Amino acid sequence: MELSQTDFDILNAIKSGRVESGTLISHFVDYCDNAIGGNPRPLIEAGLIKSENDSVEGLTEAGLKAWENYKKK
Repeated sequence: MELSQTDFDILNAIKSGRVESGTLISHFVDYCDNAIGGNPRPLIEAGLIKSENDSVEGLTEAGLKAWENYKKK
């Protein structure tokens, strides 16, 4: 999956700790919409963001790799 700047910003919010593990997905979606201007659901569905039950648990290995590759650009 090719990341856009917005996608990277969403992943970076998790990587940087602005969004903590255990954050409810509904709160995460609201945060992304208001603070970043994007929707994280496609990234969750693509397997870049770990989620359990109704919460965000961090980045998957694929998410971390995508974050690192985008950051190198």
